Amino acid sequence: MGNNYIDQIENKLNTLNIKKQAVFTLSSRENLIKKIETMYDINIPKDYREFLHNYDETFFENEVTYKPIETSPWTSKEGTQVFEGFYRLAGENNLFDQIEGYLNRMPDFMIPIGESPGGNLICIGVKESFMGKVYFWDHENEREAKIMVGIEDASDEINSYWDNIHLVSETFLGFLSGIEIINETENIDVDDVELWLDDELLDD
Repeated sequence: MGNNYIDQIENKLNTLNIKKQAVFTLSSRENLIKKIETMYDINIPKDYREFLHNYDETFFENEVTYKPIETSPWTSKEGTQVFEGFYRLAGENNLFDQIEGYLNRMPDFMIPIGESPGGNLICIGVKESFMGKVYFWDHENEREAKIMVGIEDASDEINSYWDNIHLVSETFLGFLSGIEIINETENIDVDDVELWLDDELLDD
């Protein structure tokens, strides 16, 4: 099944102009993945594992979107959300640092794997019934922010806080398959465009 995963991953990323990367060896990548699993007592899903075996930091040159299963305040009227890219295993902006940086800010059964605009995250389930599912984590509605303004109690269990978590896809491969490049010259509804003119121009 692993080979089938990478074939599907590679075919999809090729359509998004992302090429397979071979910065360091497969054994080195697998050792880093196992280190993450041991450090945080988690399991990396098979399809996401295959992605990590073959790709490093992956950010898209063109704007890309996806359609989540559950909408959020960031979902457009077309039902889409913008995605920026995936973290790498090693080097700057790596998976270790991201996991460490969000400990106790999100449930321990998921880890951040990529970014969306506004400080939001794409996460993946790494334990129990959440295993392999992809989630959107809304930065503006996170528990820490509510604690700071006195809305949430700091003693509340982070694993029970779901106000800022929205299901995106049942699998990593499903999430990846749904990513599409936005053509900025298409789908412009002139009825939705407002024209603002400077008062001085109107006086001329």
